[in-house]
Amino acid sequence: MRIGSREPRQQPKSPKLGRPAKPETPQASADGILRVVPGDPKFFATVGEALAAAAEGQTVAISPGVYAESLVIDRAVAVVAEAGSGTVRITGPAGLTVTAPARLHGLVLTGAADGNPLVRVRAGYAELSECDLLAGRVDAEGEAAVRLTSCRISSAPMVGVHLTASSRAVLDSCVITAIDGTGVVVSDSAQLAMSGTQIRSTKGSGLRVRGKGLARAEDCEISRTGRSGVLVEDAASVVLHGCRIERSGAEGLRILGSSTGSAASKADSEPTGVQLTDCVIERAGGDGLLIGAGEARLNDCRIEITKRSGLVAAGTSSLILENCVLDRVTSTGVVARDKAQVQFSDGTIRRSGANGIFLSGTSGAQLKDVTVESATFSAVCVGDSAQLDATGLGVLETPEHGLHLKGRATGRVRGGTVRGAGLSGVQTEGEAELDLSGLELERCGVGVSMVSRQEAKVEKIVVNDSERSAVQVGPGANATVRDARVRRAGTAGIVLEKDARGTFEGCQVDGAGGSGLVVWTGAKPTVTRLTVRDTTKNGVFVGDGAAGTYEDCDVSATGFPALHVGKKATPTVTGWRIHDTEADLSQDEDARPEFSKNVISNVETSTIPESGVSERSGASDKKKATVNGPTEAELGVDVSAGAEPEGSLDELRGKLTELVGLEQVKADVTALVKLMQMVRRRQEAGLAAPPLSRHLVFAGNPGTGKTTVARLYGGLLARLGVLEKGHLVEADRGALVGSYVGHTAPKTEAVFRKALGGVLFLDEAYSLAPPGQSNDFGQEAIVTLMKLMEDYRDEIVVIVAGYSNEMSRFLSSNPGLKSRFSRTLEFVDYSSEELTRIVGMQADHHEYELTPKTRASLVEYFDSLPRNTGFGNGRVARQLFQTMTERQAARLADMDLDDTTTNEVLQRIEPADIPPHSV
Repeated sequence: MRIGSREPRQQPKSPKLGRPAKPETPQASADGILRVVPGDPKFFATVGEALAAAAEGQTVAISPGVYAESLVIDRAVAVVAEAGSGTVRITGPAGLTVTAPARLHGLVLTGAADGNPLVRVRAGYAELSECDLLAGRVDAEGEAAVRLTSCRISSAPMVGVHLTASSRAVLDSCVITAIDGTGVVVSDSAQLAMSGTQIRSTKGSGLRVRGKGLARAEDCEISRTGRSGVLVEDAASVVLHGCRIERSGAEGLRILGSSTGSAASKADSEPTGVQLTDCVIERAGGDGLLIGAGEARLNDCRIEITKRSGLVAAGTSSLILENCVLDRVTSTGVVARDKAQVQFSDGTIRRSGANGIFLSGTSGAQLKDVTVESATFSAVCVGDSAQLDATGLGVLETPEHGLHLKGRATGRVRGGTVRGAGLSGVQTEGEAELDLSGLELERCGVGVSMVSRQEAKVEKIVVNDSERSAVQVGPGANATVRDARVRRAGTAGIVLEKDARGTFEGCQVDGAGGSGLVVWTGAKPTVTRLTVRDTTKNGVFVGDGAAGTYEDCDVSATGFPALHVGKKATPTVTGWRIHDTEADLSQDEDARPEFSKNVISNVETSTIPESGVSERSGASDKKKATVNGPTEAELGVDVSAGAEPEGSLDELRGKLTELVGLEQVKADVTALVKLMQMVRRRQEAGLAAPPLSRHLVFAGNPGTGKTTVARLYGGLLARLGVLEKGHLVEADRGALVGSYVGHTAPKTEAVFRKALGGVLFLDEAYSLAPPGQSNDFGQEAIVTLMKLMEDYRDEIVVIVAGYSNEMSRFLSSNPGLKSRFSRTLEFVDYSSEELTRIVGMQADHHEYELTPKTRASLVEYFDSLPRNTGFGNGRVARQLFQTMTERQAARLADMDLDDTTTNEVLQRIEPADIPPHSV
């Protein structure tokens, strides 16, 4: 009734004597909502009263305030903070118990005492959204289910969320923080699903799954845990996708047991073991991952900056890794011990503080296309009775061994690369067994060192640029080596130490800094079809008291005699071809070699007994022409061989890719290199090579990078073993063509010989065939070149270069030219933007800076230049840069500069430093 109403006032009815008046019972409002408003008799004073009065499906709306109540929800209701999240605080000491489907929204729950859970879901389904749970845990038990959405659980004394029995929980976009124990525990057969949830700052583990529990998490973060980020035990299963585990006090992921695929209790649709996809484990206080039992699979994961090892598999565990990266772990990248098994494919281990991979016990590892970069110790170390099976192994830069087998370990390696191993590319010791095929080793201390007492099998390997020997068989060791190719060994190519045994078939040693093959006292190898050439010392050195049989070998171009036989050595030498060297034999007085059926040719001093020689001939016609003919100075040859290219195959490919413009040329050269690589592999596999012409035509205007590409092409072919050296010899008409009859052919041949093993680059080649001059000496140079290209078709690449139209005419001037130069690469002119990039590279190299306005002005400048035949391209850009530096110097000289002038002023090139545009 309104105050001041004019309606007549009704008198209340008098209650009957002895019966007090019955208070009014709060009712649901018109919208069916039960409201809790303390102090207003029209509404419920407590939450408990409202819940007791609520019917199935009704909503209890609570007004702002603090409610010291312990609640039980035993029917399907919704409980919400009417004024919004955080306005209602419920502080009952016994917390909240749910035994029926319920929904809670926007509440702050706290006050649980004596170890009581803050929220206990005993049956039914509880859904909490935007709730703040303080100083207590969430329990789900039996077959209950709970869903937490955008909730925060903090300061719980033991556990943030605890699932037992067959309960289920979903955590969506929640935060669990400042837990005095473990963030989330999944026990028995409970199941957890998390997405977008953070678990952080726990004194125990972040997530613990045990029994037969199952946890799934997507896009979650577990950080700053006192112990393991994730702990898996018993027969549990864990599936993580897109998750991040960082700054754990111990292991990022610790697996003490897990379900396995053979578990009878697992349905086909349920996951087994531990599965991580697209996850990151970072800054773990212990190992990134430690598994002691069960199964784990990691796909597209990254483990980095751990205080111990990256991944450790122990016990009888199984660990499968696909496309994973381990970076900057303090200790070893991947460890397998006891009986653990590891499968690792398409992965990388970088900058490990100890080994890249370490196997011990009876563990095993299968590696496929795994790369270990910059390990502090040996890249891969296999000890005890462990087993390694590796395909496509890559090792880049280690101060120790690329692959180290010791104890009774076994290693099977198929293909791959070891580059930059300070000790040995591959080392065996003890009774380790090695089965090695198709490995390329480059810049190692020793290529392959076999010291084990067990026989090692090595075939189809390539060893380039070893600091010491390329292949070494230790004292008393035994090895079978087939089809090994050794280039530029720092000392001897192949070494058998004291009492070593071995079989060597079809091996080749080029350019050794010592002898090609060294056999020490007591060693007795069987050597067949060995090729040795261009050694600093002997081709084959048989030391004092050594023996063995040596059949069908080819030895040439040795610095010392082709064969040396030491005291009391008894080698059997049969069917050799010794040629193009100064001496064929040196031996001590009591040496007892046996010779038969050997062919000696072009050897200045031959002392092998006639009885051991089937054919002996003098210098070949080619050598006589070189020795007895005119010297280079007399011929007027004024070209020099360029330096042999430096850098690995990948480094040279990178330099090609970095060239400005020339996209089609780079694609063509890359395709040619891949073809050469496949040809070499087919040959090594004993297959026929496809038809191939390696000689090229480079057509285009000057300054388009033709010489640079030719130099890189030679280097790439040398790294593939197609060319011996890969150096570049530049020549033109003047270098090849003589001034009188009989002068051109020897002059052309002298230039050609300088390029053997590399690339002969003939610029303006069309000048050898001037139009209308059929009697020109240039035709003789062309004929001589074509014959030499045929005689030495496997030892040189010839590139002819010049303007496009003129090169077409040149190829038509002789019928044999088109067949020998079947591929033309077109070098198109640089665009204005590309020329500006070249100027920018010049500026960077010389420590100048181009401002954005300067770069824009450069594009305009180059746009103004006429692009007629003979346009200088890169040469124009380099000359322009020089002019710009001169103009900048003149401009700054006119300024009042003093000692305070900054480097920035001295380095900066302004648009004013560009010369006037061409008309």
